[in-house]
Amino acid sequence: MDRRSLLLALALMPLARAAAAAVNVSAVEGYLAGLRSAQGSFRQTNPNGSVQTGRFYLQKPGRIRFEYDAPKGAMVIADGTWVGVFDPKSNRNPTRYPLDKTPLGLLLRDRLSLTEPGLVLGATQDANGIDITVVDPRAPDSGRMVMTFSPAPVALKQWEITTKAGARTRVVLTDVTTNISLDPSLFNIELAAARYP
Repeated sequence: MDRRSLLLALALMPLARAAAAAVNVSAVEGYLAGLRSAQGSFRQTNPNGSVQTGRFYLQKPGRIRFEYDAPKGAMVIADGTWVGVFDPKSNRNPTRYPLDKTPLGLLLRDRLSLTEPGLVLGATQDANGIDITVVDPRAPDSGRMVMTFSPAPVALKQWEITTKAGARTRVVLTDVTTNISLDPSLFNIELAAARYP
């Protein structure tokens, strides 16, 4: 780095700190604490660039359900302990993964404290919203997640999960209704498997 580049970088450091300080992390944390349930539509962009759409249902702690428009019968259900992946193209029974080994487990925590040591890797705000990058400090190899929120009022707009191998999956939420009553059977992997086509 030459002297001019070094001076420019040093001059910009206070601006970078000021921008980071402007992120209202406490408002995001308050929103997440108050978010107990939700439903709506989603658009998922997969690592290979393909796009899927569908409906989602969320119930904290630990529960979420994605029902894909296509292929018929494709679902992902988290029941608080496991994530069951229903893929009609490859398996009759769901493939299961421990929820706490996925970055999605962070979003579904009963209480997510953004001041937890090692949790937040970065926080930025621009015209598109507030981005909070998090990693589970107890399982840092499980990947990281960038949650994007609208700034006023604060609301979750999307998240992007990046695996250790660098594969990225983005989920954009629309038509979201929050803090509603949801049928607990939506999050029952065994029941969904018994009814599976």
